[in-house]
Amino acid sequence: MGLDIVEIAKRTCINAYYLRAMEDGRFSIIPKVFDRGYLRIYANLLHLDAKPLLALYEQKKNIPADQHLITAKSA
Repeated sequence: MGLDIVEIAKRTCINAYYLRAMEDGRFSIIPKVFDRGYLRIYANLLHLDAKPLLALYEQKKNIPADQHLITAKSA
C-alpha cells in the first residue's frame, strides 16, 4: 500500500505511537479499551479480514510475551 505510519495515523485517527506498537507486536502498551478496535481499524485500512487477526490476538494475549511463536517481525 506504500503508506507510512504518519499517513496511517491520519487515516485511522490512531496515534502513531500505538500503530508502531502494533507493528512491533507490543500490544501491552495499548490501552485495553482500544486494543481490539485499533486492530480492527488498522486491518480494515489494509484491506485485511480482521476476524482471524483478532482471533490470533486473543490467543496470543493469553500467552506470556517471551513464549510467543509469531511476532510482527517474523510473520
